[in-house]
Amino acid sequence: MQLYLNGIGTWSSGWSGWPQARLILSGAAVCETQQALPMPQLLPQAERRRSPTSVKLAIQVAAEACAMAQATPADLPSVFASSHGDTEISDYMCRELALPQPALSPTRFHNSVHNAASGYWTIAVGCMRASNAISAATESFASGLLEAAALAVCENTPVLLVAYDIAVPQILLPLCPIPQTFAVALVLDPSASTHSIARIETTDASAATMQLPGFASSMMAANPAARALPLLHAIANRSRCTLQFASQAWEVVPCR
Repeated sequence: MQLYLNGIGTWSSGWSGWPQARLILSGAAVCETQQALPMPQLLPQAERRRSPTSVKLAIQVAAEACAMAQATPADLPSVFASSHGDTEISDYMCRELALPQPALSPTRFHNSVHNAASGYWTIAVGCMRASNAISAATESFASGLLEAAALAVCENTPVLLVAYDIAVPQILLPLCPIPQTFAVALVLDPSASTHSIARIETTDASAATMQLPGFASSMMAANPAARALPLLHAIANRSRCTLQFASQAWEVVPCR
């Protein structure tokens, strides 16, 4: 499968958006210590207030990737990949149900489903195209990339991929060791365009071990969605390389 990467969106505790991430990953800027959580303007004010952290995060990076690719969000099928969904709400529900007289918030309950971010996104942008929400533990980004690539090639259409996980509450860390928040979104197109940043394609070649900066390696260890960092690092540094995501190797070739 051969695809072209036309847009990137990303958020972490160290940066807010791809322009800042690109500078940091290329060594032209220093990684920040903490960023305020995003408040996506794409959502109406009432929805911004009610939506959980995971939804805000996913929609922020999705909107950034679409804007960079100059793609109309309503036209894009999408794949949303998250290892654990919204663990803040999972923690809230478990605590509430353990009370003698539990009273779950209907709003928080409906936000607990794994495809909440996908639902908010498609409603906000008026998208009627296919939208999949998948989970594959630590390989959620790899599975999302493969799913999005297959969809793009088989349907001959650009596809939006969003991978995200939020820092889990302290009590859940032994079960879900994700102490940091990270999200990334990619717009993948089977055809090249003037917006294409890089070409990525499946390959049987052996992947080389990429030497990442220390902060990036720490992010990868702290969040499944950050498994995308070798790809982001290669693009930020305009490096041609072969990367391994789960069982599939991908060749990355910068376009500009």
